[in-house]
Amino acid sequence: MKKVLYFAAIAAMFAACSSEELANQSIVEQNANGTPINFSVYTQRAVTRAGVPGNDGANYGVTTNSLKNGAHKDAGFGVFGYYTNDGAYDQDNSTPNFMYNEQVTWKSNKWTYEPVKYWPNEFKDGAVSDDIDRLTFFAYAPWVDVDITTGVPPLTTKITDADVQAKMGAAYATATDAEKKAVKDELEKAAKVQDQQLNITQLSKNTATGDAIVKYVVDTKPTTSVDLLWGVAAVDAGEAINASDGWAEDATQYESINGDADADIKSGECFVDLNKEKVAATGKIAWNFKHALARLNVQIIAVVDKATPAVGTTKIGTEGDGTEDNKTNVWVRSIGLTGFVMKGALNLHSEKPTVDLNGDSKFDVADAVPNWKAYDGETELTFDGPVTFFDGLKDGKELTSNNVQKNETPTGLNPIITAEDPATCLPTDAFVNLWAGANTADDPIYVIPTGEPMDINIVYDIDTKDPNLKGVLSDGVTNGISIENKIFKNGVFPAIEAGKAYVVKIYVGLTSVKFDVQVTDWDDTPGSEDVELPKNM
Repeated sequence: MKKVLYFAAIAAMFAACSSEELANQSIVEQNANGTPINFSVYTQRAVTRAGVPGNDGANYGVTTNSLKNGAHKDAGFGVFGYYTNDGAYDQDNSTPNFMYNEQVTWKSNKWTYEPVKYWPNEFKDGAVSDDIDRLTFFAYAPWVDVDITTGVPPLTTKITDADVQAKMGAAYATATDAEKKAVKDELEKAAKVQDQQLNITQLSKNTATGDAIVKYVVDTKPTTSVDLLWGVAAVDAGEAINASDGWAEDATQYESINGDADADIKSGECFVDLNKEKVAATGKIAWNFKHALARLNVQIIAVVDKATPAVGTTKIGTEGDGTEDNKTNVWVRSIGLTGFVMKGALNLHSEKPTVDLNGDSKFDVADAVPNWKAYDGETELTFDGPVTFFDGLKDGKELTSNNVQKNETPTGLNPIITAEDPATCLPTDAFVNLWAGANTADDPIYVIPTGEPMDINIVYDIDTKDPNLKGVLSDGVTNGISIENKIFKNGVFPAIEAGKAYVVKIYVGLTSVKFDVQVTDWDDTPGSEDVELPKNM
């Protein structure tokens, strides 16, 4: 089925015709044109689309404006719809038989999808019926296309001969077909990892019972790391949504039913057991998309001969005189961070807000938290200790666990932290992004928060080139002296939470070995004396 990745304001319409014959002609006349299900969507903070990560101006990810008119205008969000006839939504047995990963996009100044669906007409009061047809909706963003029978995204990256040639360089001209095929297979394998094994990796199938699930694996490359959001009710039943607050237009999202407050949808809840009576004729079901991930940026810099960190004043190998030195570099071999995990499953049926997170004395959309589960989608998410990233260098300094080397392959770490250009290893006095492939020092990745505090342990080498020494440096080629350092810092942040952006700046302090010299003057105190030896006759 079609799907999108939009999460701004959605004035889309879903609607389901009644599954049973209408009771009489008056109802037929009343609903002759049907009542489409209207939505409006709002995203409070920047988000990103799967496959199209990026930023809108100074904001990382996608904004409401970029979804409608900017870089992400072809994106959208996905909706799961459950029709349960006259029964309540069943978390164990209901299936997405009304909508499965339905794509909703902004076109012609409104949020649209196809085929349009309509509200079932059975709702007791106001109609001749003893039943109440119910619809339940869950939504996420960004939308991704998947195989409906497996829930797995298809491969989207196509490897061409030009890609193979770029990878092989000059060797391509004389390479055999077998050698070229081997390189192509390698590139396709890497593409498969990107397309199917990172970011949004799977949705629950269209035949799966229970809540809709989105599986996610953290991508440590900022240029491809994807933000993930889920939708909840923006306001309480009967409350207005206002264009002045960023929505597409003014509207009442759905009405209160018979004054029964307990039966109404509340701000921050999911849309469970809605019926036609609950939705105003001109109103919209208003999604508020919230970030299910935490945004993490880690930067690092070497500070030389400074009592307090100062950027833009000294460079490696200097004492503040502006002289650059390309003999010393700092290499990060590993860094361990706590407070998040690398893989999990987001249950789109989030719990009702029960904690006043923002201190406004009420439980509403601001207090909604994501319902993260373990990657199997069922058991609780667990925190097993620090997530450790390695440099991937085969330099004889590999860390091990159970006698298995842990950094034989790159895992997203930018190993040279003081090099402006890794090709030349020239030092710099600017912050460097710890994640490989970042365009700027500020580029973040998105991680699955656990609510645990962030501790940091980092292992790095200070390498100084010296052809007179026998030791081999971290590059595995150059001679010199390499000094290992292990630093720990606990409680950097008290807790890592969804929807919050964290910036970690690590200062590696270097103190150069200095010499001061004074040559002792000759001591002429004894004076001089003439000595005569006997003459040989």
